Amino acid sequence: MTLRFGEIVLIRVQFHESAGAKVRPALVLLDTGDEDFVAAPVTSRARHSEYDVALEDWLASGLNVASYVRVHKLTVLAKAEIVRRLDVISEKDRDLLLQVLCRTFCRTAL
Repeated sequence: MTLRFGEIVLIRVQFHESAGAKVRPALVLLDTGDEDFVAAPVTSRARHSEYDVALEDWLASGLNVASYVRVHKLTVLAKAEIVRRLDVISEKDRDLLLQVLCRTFCRTAL
């Protein structure tokens, strides 16, 4: 399975301190073709830091509620834990996401 940049997936996340798991949305940032991928978590809790991207077209992306991408909380996730693939974020949301990613990670040397 190959995932696309900007795709929203629902992924099974294991609890850290107890048995069990919950299903959470994540936004695909990079899939190099192996068994895992780089993602940013997606939350419905309103976040307003310079590292959070509010998805304006969240419903078209397959999400049930207004959501935010947490750009500064990147993680590597196993494809085997994907419960369901939703849709790709809109071009407008993608452009905003790219601006925040670049502002965060494309800094010039001081």
